[in-house]
Amino acid sequence: MYLAIGVVYTHPVIWRSFDRIANDPYDPILNTSILWWNATTVPFTEAWWSPPHFYPARDVAAFTENLVGISVVASPIYWITGNALAAYNLSFFLTWPLSAFAAYLLALSLTRRHDAAFLAGLSFGFTPYRTAELGHLQMLSVYWIPLCLLALHRFVDTRRAGWLVLFAIAWILQALANGYFIFFGAVLIGLWILYFCTTRETWRTVPAIVVACVLANLPLLPVMLKYHAVHEEYGLRRTMAEALWFSAPVEGWFKVSQVVWLWPAVLGESKDDLFPGITAVVLVIAALWRSRWRITSDRPPVRVPRWLFASLAIVAATSSVAIVATIVMGPWRTSIVGLTIRASDLNRPLMLLVLCGGPLLFLRTNVVDALKRRGAFVFYLGATIILGLLCCGPVLRTGEAVILGPMPYRWLMAVPGFDQLRVPTRFWMLGTLCLGVAAGVAFARLSPNHGRRRAVAVLLLSVGLTLDGWTKGIAMADAPQQWPRVERRGDTRPILELPLGPDWDAAATFRSMRHRRPVLNGVSGYDPPHYEPLKSGLGSHDPALLLAIASLGEFEVVVNGDADRDGAWARYVASVPGAIARETDGKRTVYRIPGTPRTETRLGPIVPIVGARANSLDGSLAVDGRMDTEWNDGRSQQPGQWLIADLGQPREVAGITHALGEFARDFPRRLVIDTSLDGSTWVPAWEGPTVVEAFLAATRAPIEARMPFVFEPRQARFVRLRQLDIEIHLWRVAELTVHGTVDSR
Repeated sequence: MYLAIGVVYTHPVIWRSFDRIANDPYDPILNTSILWWNATTVPFTEAWWSPPHFYPARDVAAFTENLVGISVVASPIYWITGNALAAYNLSFFLTWPLSAFAAYLLALSLTRRHDAAFLAGLSFGFTPYRTAELGHLQMLSVYWIPLCLLALHRFVDTRRAGWLVLFAIAWILQALANGYFIFFGAVLIGLWILYFCTTRETWRTVPAIVVACVLANLPLLPVMLKYHAVHEEYGLRRTMAEALWFSAPVEGWFKVSQVVWLWPAVLGESKDDLFPGITAVVLVIAALWRSRWRITSDRPPVRVPRWLFASLAIVAATSSVAIVATIVMGPWRTSIVGLTIRASDLNRPLMLLVLCGGPLLFLRTNVVDALKRRGAFVFYLGATIILGLLCCGPVLRTGEAVILGPMPYRWLMAVPGFDQLRVPTRFWMLGTLCLGVAAGVAFARLSPNHGRRRAVAVLLLSVGLTLDGWTKGIAMADAPQQWPRVERRGDTRPILELPLGPDWDAAATFRSMRHRRPVLNGVSGYDPPHYEPLKSGLGSHDPALLLAIASLGEFEVVVNGDADRDGAWARYVASVPGAIARETDGKRTVYRIPGTPRTETRLGPIVPIVGARANSLDGSLAVDGRMDTEWNDGRSQQPGQWLIADLGQPREVAGITHALGEFARDFPRRLVIDTSLDGSTWVPAWEGPTVVEAFLAATRAPIEARMPFVFEPRQARFVRLRQLDIEIHLWRVAELTVHGTVDSR
């Protein structure tokens, strides 16, 4: 049934799997390339870590997800069909029925009801949130985590070690399908252990589960260490600003992708689109309301004075109203009978709600009893709420206003690895799983085990869950063409495809999987440090940049005529000394650029710097001897920015080293180096664009990116760097070194 629904739901993916690509030709094409690479190269071997794109960088497989956990589905499809597009598209389609079926198996183990389990599978497998992640196959492929939870439930019930084997296998495959869920999944598994394994009957299962978790992560350890080493080598980092940008504001749960058929006209779309559908939520609320009357306690209720109960209730209700108002409107202020009431954030009303609402809940013995029984409904509903809170990221926002901070996600960022995950909202895929399971358990509690009314309820709820996430169809984009005549297999010369940039690089990466030649183009989760200077130099048609590439060896440039209507790219390449047009297929022309050895810049001994100042902020950060600190003035590049190094006394100088550190994209677009004896009269020593120096520096040593500049020797006490161009990026100086005259010997 899930397969049948999926075929219609994802129409026309199945019918166009062999010649087009689902959703768009960007991230899906990158993932297609990764799956193609996995199917034709043994994963985690030395060769596998260095696919052809992003030449001359190595180990670029660690720049993004490896998708090996998805390749267990995709590789057999590729081996049978020989078509990488089919391997991707069919793996993409299968994420819906596989996710639904895995959730079905989990809910079936909890309820022993096929109807309730079927509804749980529909809720998770076809949640509208999945349409917000159509470009990210790894986010859709969350069918291993439900099996992890199923295995843990069955192990606690049966104490059979085979279930822990299933847990370990499913955990490894999920971790290799999506690295986010090594961390996010660990949070869910940790919550599960804390809830289900802390009773007198179950605590003895904890050691075995912990051992299984350790053993399941041991095979992942070399992979994670490799990722860590590569990221350190290239200085790949995620910033707090990225985590904040990809965090969910309150209104994100009331937004839905335009791909969904039913809800966009009512809710609208945003960058988050976390709406989980209405049917599962209503089902859970109905079960909560029903439980209020059905749950009884073995203990007599705790008796408290009416005035105390009423006071707690009034304060809790008032705090709840204040919280809702702040969430809906942001910070607010009003006056009642001359009394000013305001709320700038949620800190005070939340504290009052916890202090007063908490006792109210626990004074009702049915809540205490529900927790004691360790019911699955309570856990999966609670996990849904916790995971939803984690989606909010480091702070809770409504619009642009911060109404609560720090949020629980900020605490998780103290755990190594979490600070490098830039999309907290991806917790919500696990949240929709927990919501779906809670909905399935809720139905089992609400409905009888048989009868016509039950069958009607199943039908109506199935229609509701399906309609919540029903799509208008999945867009199918044109797949990149192969260019066999101008990109011949068997040649070892690197290839540069022009134009280079986001609109073309996914296609170049895809083509490299066929010819297997090194390609300077590339696309991934991270770009190597040299890529921004490369893109900048090519974008300005700087012939010196092509000569800088030639210093790495002979290479070929393929100019795409379809994107070069005026011939500007062809003229640019042809202007390079020694460039020869070798072949054309009518639309694309390949040029061969001979290798041009580059004379290494020689620098003299280091001249001590006693201090530094800048046009803004602390210039001494550029001369503190540390590569992990840097100076910038906090503004994008513009004329008027300067940094002055003071040598303490006049000395003979003949060059500098300007280190960019981890920030090779923030090289100065046009630099002037001046010298002075008195700090008032300045003499120019060097001027020009620095794109070539930045590209070569980031290629040689990505983590330092030291750009050398030499000029005629002269006496100077002060050396000044000025930036003259306008550019959106910052100008950063990680470390500035001044050099004396080169020893002629």
